[in-house]
Amino acid sequence: FISLAVVFVGFVVLSGGRTLTLANCRKIFEQSFSLLLVGGAAVFLLAQNCLDMSVGAAIGMAGAVAALVSKTSIPLALLAALGVGLLIGAVNGFLHGVLGINAMIATLAMQFILRGLLLIVCKSGTLGIAAGMYDLDHIGLKAGVCIAFLFTAWLFFRFHSYGKKCKAAGAGEASAIQSGVNIAEVKIIGYVFMGITAGLAGFFTVIRTGAAMYNTGNMVEFDTVIALILGGMSINGGADSKFRSSVIGVLILGILNNGMVLLGLGTYPQLITKGVIFIFVLATTFTIRNKLNSGKKLA
Repeated sequence: FISLAVVFVGFVVLSGGRTLTLANCRKIFEQSFSLLLVGGAAVFLLAQNCLDMSVGAAIGMAGAVAALVSKTSIPLALLAALGVGLLIGAVNGFLHGVLGINAMIATLAMQFILRGLLLIVCKSGTLGIAAGMYDLDHIGLKAGVCIAFLFTAWLFFRFHSYGKKCKAAGAGEASAIQSGVNIAEVKIIGYVFMGITAGLAGFFTVIRTGAAMYNTGNMVEFDTVIALILGGMSINGGADSKFRSSVIGVLILGILNNGMVLLGLGTYPQLITKGVIFIFVLATTFTIRNKLNSGKKLA
């Protein structure tokens, strides 16, 4: 919360108040919408000490399929996008949860496969959407979807047994298994949920851009991890995992990205700045936690 306040106030001052305008606040939400959805789903995985490096490519693939199917039926396009995301999530869950392949390696391989398929589907160009889909590019609809999604996900993470199982798996799989937790099931559900969320994000992404491209969703997986860490989420998951970390982190990243654009920074300076901030936050977090752990051991 302190980081969010500092970033917000800092850019309000540096931009001469332009950050506070209604049009700019709307722009921040529009740019952060997909990341808010994906971040809410990523909490369940990171709590288990798992990552999904294919989520950006999954968004791109779901968006491409939605663009193709939209020419036939817009509701069917939404279902197709969700179905593609579900299938990708199920495969990721099987690779990691059942076959035991390292989560990062399995999802990175999936990312490469999906990006290759996207090049074929999009023919290295773009796929336009049906004209009727533009009517869904409404901030009221997006705000309603975002609030309903995040509230439901928060309820499950905070109060449902599945959220507790995710934290238990992150704290220690061996002890979680002894407590009766089906680790494979927990991992598969987490990746399936992430896949469906990526499908939803992909559907709204092509609505906003007006077309699906081979690089749609590029770098989303990295922005997701950065946002969660900026929001205070432990990279190792476990009992310290908090759902609010996703919302706070995405807002920090959204204001940061928007503020750098307002200040006239180019693409490369923005990437460098984000990387430096990410390393600084990680270093600070680990330093503080190491000191706290050392104090507990001495006590």
